[in-house]
Amino acid sequence: MNSTHRALFRSLLTGMLLCMPLLLSAQQRSLVRVLGADQLVGRSVGDMQLRELIGNVRLQQDNVYITCDRAVQNMSRNAVELIGSVVIRQDTLTLKTDRGHYNGENGVASSRQGVYLNDGHVTLTAQRGTYATESKMAEFLNDVTIEDTAATITSRRMHYLRDSALVIAWDSVRIRFKGENVRILADSVRHYPDEQRSEFFHDPVLWQIDTTFVRRTVSGEIDSLALDTLNIAADYMKALRDTANIFLSQGDVSIVRAQLAARAATALFLRSDSLIHLSGDPILWYGENQITGDSITAILSDNKLRELDVVGSAFSISRSKPAESDTLYPPGRFDQTRGKRIRMHFADSKPERIRVEQTAISLYYLYEEGALNGVRRESSDLIIISFDDGVVDEIRSIKGVEGSYFPEKYVNGKESSYNLDGFAWVENRPVMIPMP
Repeated sequence: MNSTHRALFRSLLTGMLLCMPLLLSAQQRSLVRVLGADQLVGRSVGDMQLRELIGNVRLQQDNVYITCDRAVQNMSRNAVELIGSVVIRQDTLTLKTDRGHYNGENGVASSRQGVYLNDGHVTLTAQRGTYATESKMAEFLNDVTIEDTAATITSRRMHYLRDSALVIAWDSVRIRFKGENVRILADSVRHYPDEQRSEFFHDPVLWQIDTTFVRRTVSGEIDSLALDTLNIAADYMKALRDTANIFLSQGDVSIVRAQLAARAATALFLRSDSLIHLSGDPILWYGENQITGDSITAILSDNKLRELDVVGSAFSISRSKPAESDTLYPPGRFDQTRGKRIRMHFADSKPERIRVEQTAISLYYLYEEGALNGVRRESSDLIIISFDDGVVDEIRSIKGVEGSYFPEKYVNGKESSYNLDGFAWVENRPVMIPMP
């Protein structure tokens, strides 16, 4: 978790909680009025004046209206115990519970018997909860669920600020975005339903599940489905679900999807455009290919990688082998390209064409009928590499061409000495985090 994000979240929450008592005590509250009941019984207990209201109880304080089956009103403390079919209303808000308490001195309603709240924007349920009618702030505890038109959030603790339509949830947070097959786990979240914006703190993890293949029977019925899952983990995430539909991840970002995996300091995922942009020492793996650069942009189509655009110190490495069908790789042999910019195109999940621009250098191992046949190194202003079924078929060097060929007898056992400057094969490829 980024320390700046953690400190900001805690300071905002602490400040809000410290200010709450001031808001509640800002003015003297009027007595809770009895609008009606089937039966009223008064009694004294010590220095307290009590009256019990039975049947069709109706109460009011300012713009707060309460109904229940039975109530015990403490006139001395301006408080009411509410029992049976309790409903509390304030403007567009409705709060329901089986048993609760209303404090007329500070306008706070509370319950430990299961709470339901709806204000036209969100629906909230929990085992325990309080609602402050003055500050219009709800605090819910234990098995909390909040739902709006776009998302459903569950957690152990949650605050809801009606005036700003802000949801703050923490402790085992789970969020599911409706209609998007997206789920996120985090320690805490700040969710703005009206702005379609959410911020996730403390190591959030995202899963996006897509159906990629449907097999049908002869009669046309679905026989089986294949699911493709995108998994993103980071220190911090922000979701902007407007027309752009963006997920921003920051701090130790890892991404996994089928054959694709990546690490970076920052990742921008434009879901509407099926585009992932990586920056901050990014490294991307695809099959047996590894790509690094100052920034990497990946374009997907039908959940498959279609294009890669690597800008700044671009370096592509792939394990070399005689044919795509081979399952064994000659040890220590890596095909490599380096330049200021590399553009890669894929077809059917295999590399189709690589364009290396500006100070382009390539190093490719050669084979003759499957046998090792040395290595070739070329440099030029532009290199275009074509593939046939995932294996290098043609290398074209354009303008300022320089090339060298090294026979096999000079290469065997000394492969690392031919690696291009900046070569680094990284083994810590991220793996899919199982979805609970």
